[in-house]
Amino acid sequence: MRFPEKFIFGTSTSAFQIEGGSQTEWRGFRGQDGTFIGNAIDHYWQLKEDLEYILYLGNGYRFSMDWSRLQKAPYSALDSKEVKHYKILFDSLKDNNKKVFLVLHHFANPLWMYNAGCWTSRESPYIFFDYAKKVLNIFGDYIDILNTFNEPNAYVNLAYLFRSFLPKKFNPVLRKIAFSNMARAHMLVYEYVKENYPKIITGISQAHMITETIGRYNLPGSIIKRFFDHIQHEPLHEYFLKSGKYADYIGCSYYGRIPIERFPLLAYQEQGMKRLDELGIDHDNMWELYPEGIYAQIKFFSEKYAKPVIICENGTCTDDDELRKVSLYNHLKYVKKAIDDGMPVLGYFHWSTFDNFELAYGPSRRFGLTSVDFSSPKLERKIKKSGHYYHNVMSSMSLKKLQD
Repeated sequence: MRFPEKFIFGTSTSAFQIEGGSQTEWRGFRGQDGTFIGNAIDHYWQLKEDLEYILYLGNGYRFSMDWSRLQKAPYSALDSKEVKHYKILFDSLKDNNKKVFLVLHHFANPLWMYNAGCWTSRESPYIFFDYAKKVLNIFGDYIDILNTFNEPNAYVNLAYLFRSFLPKKFNPVLRKIAFSNMARAHMLVYEYVKENYPKIITGISQAHMITETIGRYNLPGSIIKRFFDHIQHEPLHEYFLKSGKYADYIGCSYYGRIPIERFPLLAYQEQGMKRLDELGIDHDNMWELYPEGIYAQIKFFSEKYAKPVIICENGTCTDDDELRKVSLYNHLKYVKKAIDDGMPVLGYFHWSTFDNFELAYGPSRRFGLTSVDFSSPKLERKIKKSGHYYHNVMSSMSLKKLQD
């Protein structure tokens, strides 16, 4: 069960979920569990201590920086104090021979951009391109893998359809405009990277949930499935990648499957969790656990685009760490199967390094391989058993059986 010598095992974070709302649209946000985002897990101020966990949990690390800290206004120079702060992270990763996987945009925008129309503004691709160039001109020599946008399909759906992200509007027209502007920004950055930093492999990541109807004659479920599949896949990669021209790899996030009866069975909704339990379907606190789906996803993308695949995010939302460990093993088993079947998989990044402020929910939803005690004054951290297991897999480059 050995993985290829150059395979990358890592963990994934996003700046606002571990550093807090800062001067982004998430400032002052209250999660569904009633928790204000504040400074999230205080990572900005505990960076040097947190490096211990980041370095332990992989031979690579996928992360973003807070754009609002780095750039105080459109087209302005990057703040030298903040550059110095983030350089601590880049230096530590390189000094310890870890692969650096930088995400330029992970669901957060500076308030000055948000207040000017954000991604619906005609100027947005060029504002972002300016920021990206300045980041690359400072940190480009550190970066191994670049992710221009994290899950742009999820971002526009949550902002302009499901109203979970600001501006919390139902507006398919604005959704389409934002999508197109993000795609334009991606292409500008990709061309700049290829011209100036050709060693950096560059792409996006796509959010992807498998959907499946329950029952032979399920017309409502079939309609819902078509809608879900459309907003996930509507041709996202064609918008951004132009048949693979603007990508060196295909990045994707995978968390499970959504069964559909008359409504989607989502474990984060009370009626969905109750029905999943009645049907005997395994799930975490968010979705059905369906590890074989990660194989299907790798196969689909590798065949369609003939590009290497990176699993940018995969994890289990649960307070049961034994379930997390079992789920981790089961998903890695199917990643290994994809590699054995000849599919080019470059790496796997677990979501997340730490328990964090989990999007619109708050810290009550936990994915971390490192626990955070939110009741302690210093938000104390501790590696979970699942984290030690993952470290052992990475250290040996082989999938350890659970009884080991």
